Amino acid sequence: MERKYVSPRFDYKEKIEALGFDFHGDYWREEAYYRFTSEEIERLEEATAEAYRMYCEAAAYIIERNPEWMERFLQLPPEVCHRIRESWDADELSLYGRFDFMLDEKGVPRILEFNADTPTSLLEASVIQWQWKEDVFPECDQYNGIHEGLVQSWKDIFPMESDIHFAGVLENHEDTGTLQYLASTAMEAGYSTRVLDINDMDLQDGCFYDPSGERIEQCFKLYPWEWMVDESPEGCLASVKWLEPIWKLVMSNKAILTTLFELFPHSPYVLPCFLSRPEAGIYCKKPVFAREGHNVSVVEIRNWEEHTLLRETAGDYNKGAYVYQLYVKPTAYSGRYPVIGSWIVGGEPAGIGIRENRTEITDNLSEFVPHVIY
Repeated sequence: MERKYVSPRFDYKEKIEALGFDFHGDYWREEAYYRFTSEEIERLEEATAEAYRMYCEAAAYIIERNPEWMERFLQLPPEVCHRIRESWDADELSLYGRFDFMLDEKGVPRILEFNADTPTSLLEASVIQWQWKEDVFPECDQYNGIHEGLVQSWKDIFPMESDIHFAGVLENHEDTGTLQYLASTAMEAGYSTRVLDINDMDLQDGCFYDPSGERIEQCFKLYPWEWMVDESPEGCLASVKWLEPIWKLVMSNKAILTTLFELFPHSPYVLPCFLSRPEAGIYCKKPVFAREGHNVSVVEIRNWEEHTLLRETAGDYNKGAYVYQLYVKPTAYSGRYPVIGSWIVGGEPAGIGIRENRTEITDNLSEFVPHVIY
């Protein structure tokens, strides 16, 4: 993998905004790009498929054999745990998810986390960087079947000629853009769609209704399950076919990283991870539920009593349980630290998007940089 410089398109802002990417700010960058060989992409695809297989096995282990784990470490009420088991047993299908990989010094993808419930950077990873590739490097390829995978997945998940509601916090421009993009892929697949603010969903007698009074039977929500559990446990139990399904809550937290290590300690992709502070070493300390790199710290532990804080990020998630994931020094490319977001769509690897930062911890100030295969 190489980071290369290139001249931005003179009219790139107009072009990406025409595709609905009107919330790009300074986040989208195209004065540089990453270049991969086909062999590197094959290794990433293989790692993504294996990572998802392991995550599914870890989720099955927790839901089927260790359900008290959900109450203890995720602090879920029993009725929500029961609903998760029902969802899992019914094999409710998932639309998408995004692994965050870091390449170690040997080029091996190491799993940092799995954004299983409400992953961001979807629009830019699919159509925006593909447009860039077609304009700037039409002779090259790109690891990017995200859009096509989304269109097909709607057909696999929902009956044809049905209505799908799309709910999120519409005052958030990024959420609105992502919802509208996803609704457009469902429309391309042949569905009728309605986008609404999640706060306008009305819960009555175990059913949700939209502002027009229509019952919501199938709903894609861009809203974390853990927030829904805190705000409305009864809403989590409502008679709705949700995307993502509620069993994704078991995957969309960092505590599962400890189960992943317990089950697959010899996988080259899995980093050692613990729910209590290890005896010694350098670790990333992360809240079980956190987003955008908030409240992540790197600590050097010398013994049970002595440890040194090496770096940290601020945020609003500094409560509840933490995990300690082994720190692996990231490789810098032209002074940037990239994280490879590798997408699962319909249960299959679908493509990548790259966010990079000037510091080792990727946060909400990271920038998206496109890629090509040469």
